[in-house]
Amino acid sequence: MTAPADSSAKPDLAAAALARYPADPDARLDFVRYGENTTYRVRQASGDWALRLERPGYQSVAAVRSEIVWMRALHEDGISTPEPVCGRDGDVVQVVEHEGGERIAVAFRWVGGRPLTGLQDSDPWRRVGAIMARIHEHGRRWVPPAGFVRPAWDREAVVGDRARWGDPFPAGVWAPEDLRALQAAREAVRERLDRFGCSGRRFGLVHADLGFENVLVQDDGTAIVIDFDDSGPSWFLYDIATVLYPLEGLSYFSPARDALVDGYRAVRSLPDEDLAELPTFLMARRFATLGWVFTRADTEHARRQRARRLESSPDAARAFLARYASR
Repeated sequence: MTAPADSSAKPDLAAAALARYPADPDARLDFVRYGENTTYRVRQASGDWALRLERPGYQSVAAVRSEIVWMRALHEDGISTPEPVCGRDGDVVQVVEHEGGERIAVAFRWVGGRPLTGLQDSDPWRRVGAIMARIHEHGRRWVPPAGFVRPAWDREAVVGDRARWGDPFPAGVWAPEDLRALQAAREAVRERLDRFGCSGRRFGLVHADLGFENVLVQDDGTAIVIDFDDSGPSWFLYDIATVLYPLEGLSYFSPARDALVDGYRAVRSLPDEDLAELPTFLMARRFATLGWVFTRADTEHARRQRARRLESSPDAARAFLARYASR
């Protein structure tokens, strides 16, 4: 078993976590990725698992337990999600002592399949929109059990002074005129979010990372939604923005947006007056991910994204202010 130099996990931690599960005696741990968490594939004759080691301090045990509760509820409602694996003690969440601290571990049956973009003769944007709408409609109707807790992607978490993914304006990064534009745009986003509000038809449980790589299609056509680690209460439009934001400035942004919205509206309502606010949520997502590229600088993904995010954001802020700040 090997892990890359930038992984916060160590082989002995992964092995200690696996020991808490009823794995085959000759099970092998293969590193998959290091991002928000560290994931290993448990290869074994009885069926592979995904073993996820949580980033220290990012989620609580109660929040991870609640994530799995919602995944199971979605599965029961016909939205396929990975099956969690219970530890030897029967608990789906395991806490592992490591180097004087604790790390949370969870395991799921391994899900194979092709990402939506790997399908032929299919519009992945329309399909992801329909899946997202089904998740939103479930979250709107579902009554969580007592003790359910998931961090919200609300105004404070996304564009607050103590945003969950960190400060988008660390010292020494931005030129003074760019910083002024970015700060003014963030204030405009805050004001527009306050006016938009958090009514039940606009705000509820969302996946918060429903990219194509997190929708895996099986040979029979079944789509399985994975990676609910960021799920929680937010605006439904914020969920849409998380998928579309990486396309901003690209030629196929508008066709992708229109197809996603068509798929979404085939399942649940999305009024034009709500959709008109999508640029606000795209800008909100921009600020959240700007914080992320600084606080997650130890990950390969953040390193790849940083230059483009920093280069494009001041002009995006100015364009947003010119069009939306006074409306």
